Amino acid sequence: MRTFIFKDRAAHVIIIEIDDDGNRAVASHRAEPVGWIEFEHCSSSAEAPVALLDAYVVPEYRRNGIAHTLIAYVSREMGGPIQVRIPSHSRSAGFDTLCSNLMHEGLLVR
Repeated sequence: MRTFIFKDRAAHVIIIEIDDDGNRAVASHRAEPVGWIEFEHCSSSAEAPVALLDAYVVPEYRRNGIAHTLIAYVSREMGGPIQVRIPSHSRSAGFDTLCSNLMHEGLLVR
């Protein structure tokens, strides 16, 4: 299990861990999960090494940089940008903004 520790915008100490299977990263505050992303590994010929399957942050912790840090950490650990495959009907305006910002940073690709 790989671990990353940071302070979010509200000064909470957040611990991010990628599970041993390498398919899920969980952000925790005081040992309680506050967000996670699930991803799958892509073929070696794909533009991105992993594809995002699901993302969630507990409402009280949203807008504190947790989703951004989860995705940035996984992107760095996996060696490249993460592909977004989530259908348009399941996205929100907040998720679209997050994806747009992360694409500008080179952390996500469609």
